Order: sequence, then C-alpha cells, then structure tokens
Amino acid sequence: MLGLRRATQALGIRWREKTLPRAARVSYAIPQVRDGIALTFDDGPDSRFTPELLDILAEAGAVATFFVVGRRAVKQPSIVQRMLEEGHVLGSHTWSHRDPRTASARELLHEYRDGRRAVEDIVGKEVPLFRPPMGHISLKSVTAIRLARVRPWMWNCDPGDWRPGVSRDEIARTVGAAKPGSVILLHDGIELPLAAGALDRSETIAAVRMVIKAADLYGLRFTTLPASGVYGNSREPRRYIR
Repeated sequence: MLGLRRATQALGIRWREKTLPRAARVSYAIPQVRDGIALTFDDGPDSRFTPELLDILAEAGAVATFFVVGRRAVKQPSIVQRMLEEGHVLGSHTWSHRDPRTASARELLHEYRDGRRAVEDIVGKEVPLFRPPMGHISLKSVTAIRLARVRPWMWNCDPGDWRPGVSRDEIARTVGAAKPGSVILLHDGIELPLAAGALDRSETIAAVRMVIKAADLYGLRFTTLPASGVYGNSREPRRYIR
C-alpha cells in the first residue's frame, strides 16, 4: 500500500484516504482560479448528444474539457475535430472503457496507450491529458499510466449524471453549488451503463443549459483543464465564459 501511495504521488495524485478503495476516488481541483470551474465530459463522443452539447456551449461562448473514448472517437472524428476547433480541450479516456478492475496490467497499458493514440491521430497533436474509467487507480493502472505517458486528471464534484433516472434539476443543483476550482464530472455519452435508460443524455444536456443560463447567479465562470495536463505553463490559455 505504501508503494502505491508513493508511486501515485510521483504522478501528482494527492491521496486523501488510506485505503485503496477510497483512494481510487481521489479528486483534483483547479489551482489559481478565483471563480472558475471546469466542466468535464466523459465517455463520448455520442453522435446524437455531443453535437447538441457543443451547440449549447458555442451559443454561450463556454468551454469544456472532453475525455473521449478511443473507439468512439474514430467513428466520430468530425465531432472530435469540432471540439478542438471551438476551443475545448481534449483528453483520452482509454480505447474501449474496459472495467479496469477486471483488466490485467498489460491490458490496461493497451487501453491507455491506444486511447491516447486514437485521439492524437484525429487531431494531429499530442494529447497527454487522461482520465481513467471510474477514476480507478491501482498498482496496475499506475504502471500503465507511466508507460503510456498520460497525465491523469480526476474530479472533485460528481453530480451523478451517470445514474439512471437522475434529473436535470439534481444535476444543475450540484453543479450550481460547486466551489471555485471545482472540476465537474459529467457525461456526454455512457459506457458500462447501470441500466439502458442511462444511455439517454437528455437530462445532462438540459442541466448544462440551465447551469450556463444561471452562471451569473451562481457566480460561475467556466474554464478548461490544461491540454498538457499540467498548470503553470504560460502557453496554456485560461478560457472563461463571459
């Protein structure tokens, strides 16, 4: 356990719990931001819901960070290109979103590496930013992270939009209560759904529209995670909705 702690600390992961199951849900915040939060979207792109989400963000001049699944990205390359062209930041979310708890170290390495390469082949630039499925960190995944040369970024606010039956009001209420520096976990697609109903992203899309409209009331400004996965680089833009 101590070895895992040291290994993950070397990757910049801040442990909050002493047991592995709790530590697997470790979260990150945005440093040096007074009133900004980062909307991040996992498990896409989805051919139906992601373009609708991008339309909403574009209309408001808002930006977000998208952690895309490799096998989905190669089927929807134009959507991935659009994300980049409209000022959003891209990260990888493995090749097929396999459950990391049942995968070997070798399988995780292929998942992480192939997911990153899939995105990079589409956009023609390096994409080190990465989020492991379920935020799962273990000895196996730490090794895969190092070998795939990805930079993991988690979250510290989960509205639970992946749950079947969650409402737009519940999602919006949680996001609206987020503190400056929060990284919000949302989903424009769903892998490994708990029920078929979770594949419908309509409530998440509606919640994002509500949050954007209420941004001034909540005192929120939207920014992205750094494309490099590391803050402190002067070349990394800080983008906000105004």
